[in-house]
Amino acid sequence: MQRSPLGAGPERWWNLGSLLVVLIWTVSILLMLHGRNDLDLFLQAAQVLVDGGDPYARTYFRFYSYFYSPVFAWVVWPLKALGPVGSKVIWGLLSAAAALRTIQLLLSVRIASHHTGIAHAALRFLVLLMLLQSVRDNINLGQVTLLLVWCCVEGLHRIAKGQLWWGALLVAFALDMKLVPLVLLPYLAYRRYWRGLGAVLIGVLVLNALPLLVLGTETGMDLLRSRWSVIDPSTVRHLLDEEEPSMISWGSLLSAYLSVEGGNVNTLSLPRNIAQLSLDTMSILIWGGRALFALGALYFLRWPPFRAARTREHAAWEVAYLLLCCVLLFPHQRPYSLFLAAPALWWLCAYAVQRRLLHGAFPRIWYTLLTTVFIGLNAVFLVGEYAHIYDHYKLLSFVVLLLIGMLAWCTPERMHAVGMLGREENS
Repeated sequence: MQRSPLGAGPERWWNLGSLLVVLIWTVSILLMLHGRNDLDLFLQAAQVLVDGGDPYARTYFRFYSYFYSPVFAWVVWPLKALGPVGSKVIWGLLSAAAALRTIQLLLSVRIASHHTGIAHAALRFLVLLMLLQSVRDNINLGQVTLLLVWCCVEGLHRIAKGQLWWGALLVAFALDMKLVPLVLLPYLAYRRYWRGLGAVLIGVLVLNALPLLVLGTETGMDLLRSRWSVIDPSTVRHLLDEEEPSMISWGSLLSAYLSVEGGNVNTLSLPRNIAQLSLDTMSILIWGGRALFALGALYFLRWPPFRAARTREHAAWEVAYLLLCCVLLFPHQRPYSLFLAAPALWWLCAYAVQRRLLHGAFPRIWYTLLTTVFIGLNAVFLVGEYAHIYDHYKLLSFVVLLLIGMLAWCTPERMHAVGMLGREENS
């Protein structure tokens, strides 16, 4: 008898659950076709650039700025020829494909188990379920986080496999889009990927030089300076990071609860402020917190530096933290940024699946924590009418802090203890 593509027994039900989640993504694509989202902003900014203007010197739809690179604007500009609906269809499909490919790459880290088929099916479903709302947010808003995370994960995967320039170009493109992948540059150095680091830096230089080559040196430099003026993380605008209630960075969290200047005209009147610190004090706390998140990487990378990761699992654990902490580390992060947690969620769910399948028992506290994370990440999908309250109290910021704590506890050594084995990779 021919085997069903969905598998048999429990594996089939896990696969059906995964298909249901992807179906929800598809419905999200259909629902966002006739609304306005950030893709419309990208296309307007791209048109301004193509027409010879400065896309950073104006706002779109009255309030919003364009933050991404000139190269990104040129890349998305051809979508404008497809019209508002056609461009959103293509963007939605590309976003969903990027999310699926990212999860596929994470699952490629082998789980050694006599229940391999069931384990992979269960893990795939759990990761898709955890990321349901963040993927929907990216599709609904026409955002770039799905593409950004795919570029980072795929790029590092290719570099590790020896496909140097292909991987470096992906990481460089991600870094050219947004500053978030900056965390990968010191990581490549720390892990002695010198050729990879050099290739990424060359890619970044080339991408930043393109505006100068296409528009001329003077115009190109003016454009790059104009962009920096709107993304400079040291400005008060990005320090308190409370332009919109849904922002969830470390600065947003502290300014919401501790600052006399936190909030904006859209902030709810519900109580949350527990102190009224000055801007100077807030600056110290916010930059100090960012420094602690950066130093926290040493716990994951371990000592000494300039050595390859011990195993593929160690490398996955390290990158999981680096991308996860970016949600708090960088300003202007919103719920769609939670797809940066994909590697961390895969790691934590993999521990749960292996512990359950191989040992048949699982600490209740871990079930409770994973359930809490799921509810927090998907609260809008589950009970969307209170979304404004979740934003007001920065629910997702606390979820990220919880994830960081769980990831710090769930070390590769604990993974190995429950059967998630990998080969040594000392080269």
